[in-house]
Amino acid sequence: MPFFSRLRMPAATLALAAALLLPASSQAGTPPPSQYIHQMIDTISIDSLRKHIQVLEDAGGTRSRISFTPGKDSAAVYIKEVFDRMPGLTSVYFDTFYVAGAAPPFNTMPQVNVVATIEGSVYPDSYYVIGGHFDSTADRDDDWNNAANWQTMEAPGANDNGTGVAAVLELARVLSDPKIGFQPDYTLVFVAFGVEERIPQAIRATNNNTSHVGSRHFAQRAAANNDDIRGMISIDMIGYNDNNMYTSLVMYANAMVDESVQLGSRFVIANIDFGISLTMNSPPFARGAYSDHDVFAQAGYPAVLVIENAPPWNSNQFYTANPYYHKTSDTWDKINMELVRKVAQLNLATVAWFGGHVDTSADDPGAPDELVERFTLLGNYPNPFNPLTNITFELSQTSEVVLSVYDITGRRIATLVNEHMPPGRHSVPFEASIGGRNLSSGMYLYRLSSGNQTEAGKMLLVR
Repeated sequence: MPFFSRLRMPAATLALAAALLLPASSQAGTPPPSQYIHQMIDTISIDSLRKHIQVLEDAGGTRSRISFTPGKDSAAVYIKEVFDRMPGLTSVYFDTFYVAGAAPPFNTMPQVNVVATIEGSVYPDSYYVIGGHFDSTADRDDDWNNAANWQTMEAPGANDNGTGVAAVLELARVLSDPKIGFQPDYTLVFVAFGVEERIPQAIRATNNNTSHVGSRHFAQRAAANNDDIRGMISIDMIGYNDNNMYTSLVMYANAMVDESVQLGSRFVIANIDFGISLTMNSPPFARGAYSDHDVFAQAGYPAVLVIENAPPWNSNQFYTANPYYHKTSDTWDKINMELVRKVAQLNLATVAWFGGHVDTSADDPGAPDELVERFTLLGNYPNPFNPLTNITFELSQTSEVVLSVYDITGRRIATLVNEHMPPGRHSVPFEASIGGRNLSSGMYLYRLSSGNQTEAGKMLLVR
């Protein structure tokens, strides 16, 4: 009988376990050295993120990006101009669509997604979509009046979704930078989606298809063309939380949910592999349809939403419900910029670690001075285990070594080693029922680091 059958895990957990235990050789190409990933995520700039958010908030002086307003058009032009300044992008263009559910004459007014691409070096005809919507609304504000003031109402949308668009722009900048030399195996498509928020009631001809319009246009066209989208990442509202570095992953509950959980599991691994130190919700993650990921899942593609909480109008132990959601008070000064930076780093690390390689032969003044392999992580045995396993690694030189164990949410369970160690082979025991720990069955991750080198492994505890 197969091992996973004996465990009798639910389907989503089986999918996650398979994804986490997937050998590196099954990925396309050779993953970039972890040193490069660390350097790439370090180039994510709070100053750049803040500038994008502030420009989008101002929206050409209108302080509103509600669909069919001049501020929304100003934001689209700004986003395209930012993309146009990135020399490593393959293409930048406006993707035009119409809102059929709008009343005349709004149903004939062209709307746009802003799209930029980096062509894949191994599988150029297959692609990942990394996107976030650039429109805004203030429809939860006490002063909102659907019939009278939607065209003049301020809707700065700094967090929702200036933060997500800023992250998309930063990812595109870093991943396309010729000096860094990252080469995606699959084509990367960066999209600022239009008309994600529901259009004002006063201009609706129908309640159907008046939100998520730009992403639906993109996803349905891709499905009609039989496009091979390997996964879609929606980055939406990632900056409100003064007390915790917390982010949530959300899946749409349809036939694509298991594949989406596998995509989401890569974020959990990247968070631990690269020490980003976000607290995250756990697999099989939350379910919801409140962003652009839902239409991609409906079109048959794996899709995940990265958001500050699932949903942002609720509270949990790490998050207080956002009081500025869909209000005129959603301004940049309410945002935790360090949280925005970390979530952007998480997305960058996930895309780079699982989706490409680095051209180390290029003239790269930003590359590390040396790529010395300080250690080789040999894994843990037995795996699965109960309650004891040994994590084994070899050091090529005397090194300062840190070895830690994490649960699947990214919470550190134990630090097993934090000291100088001599060269040679070392085996460090980890027991699930020692030192006050009484861990439950499930997936755990361990992270070994020395200098700029970091590697991680996965182990399965079976009670």
